[in-house]
Amino acid sequence: MNKAKILWVDDEVEFLQPHILFLKDKGYDVETATNAEDGLDLIRQHNFDLVLLDEMMPGKDGLTALTEIKQIRPGLPVIMITKSEEESLMEDAI
Repeated sequence: MNKAKILWVDDEVEFLQPHILFLKDKGYDVETATNAEDGLDLIRQHNFDLVLLDEMMPGKDGLTALTEIKQIRPGLPVIMITKSEEESLMEDAI
């Protein structure tokens, strides 16, 4: 049985190591990217089962990256992660 592949795109990925180790211990294959462009390149090159995407990153933000991800792989599930509580942000992501 193949491991599910998760891509986690976050400019502060070093702070996520406990979560990444947890997912790996549960049997997931986790790759990381520290910016949207690198994440998009990985999505073009590999088949992921899920993307965890930070909304607020330097350069290309998460909403812009989400739009591009859906153009590259329309059926790929993406979970947006943000510290913001702005309702309009949630509506834009949906």
